[in-house]
Amino acid sequence: MSDEMKDDTHGRIESFDQSVRSLERRLRAVERRLSIEVPPEDSAADSFDNTEKLLQQTRAELSVLVEEFGSLKTGVNDLKELLQESLRADMDKLSDTIMQLDSRLERVENQNKITIGSIKVPVELSGVVGAGVLLVTGTLIFADRWDIIRSPYFSFGIAGVLAAAVLAKFYLANKTTD
Repeated sequence: MSDEMKDDTHGRIESFDQSVRSLERRLRAVERRLSIEVPPEDSAADSFDNTEKLLQQTRAELSVLVEEFGSLKTGVNDLKELLQESLRADMDKLSDTIMQLDSRLERVENQNKITIGSIKVPVELSGVVGAGVLLVTGTLIFADRWDIIRSPYFSFGIAGVLAAAVLAKFYLANKTTD
């Protein structure tokens, strides 16, 4: 979640918290007014008028409180939806990243392996090329072709083949298969 969204969410939560505290204080005040006992020495008419005024005032305050509670409830629902959308987007990004990393890991694991039947066999390209060069050299020695072996072209050829093997391995290691 971005810092701006975190700050915005934190600010909204604090605003809702302050509104709820204010609502609680006002409800306590209404409860205190409703629980006021009328002294017996007050006349019935005066206490009825006072009670009627108090009741009207309390009804007005309760209706205001109900409206504020409704707006708080919609605000909380809006915040909940915002957080859910943000979390869903973050989870989707994270899921995509995990899938990309998984495919990269699989590609790296299978990079130096060939499949023979159902068995994956690790192969080092430069080792295979080196073995081939030694096989050719051994064949030339066996055939008594020292003139080819002593030739500078043979040495340059071996160097070129080994360099090509290294470049091929570098290419295979860095190619992307998307």
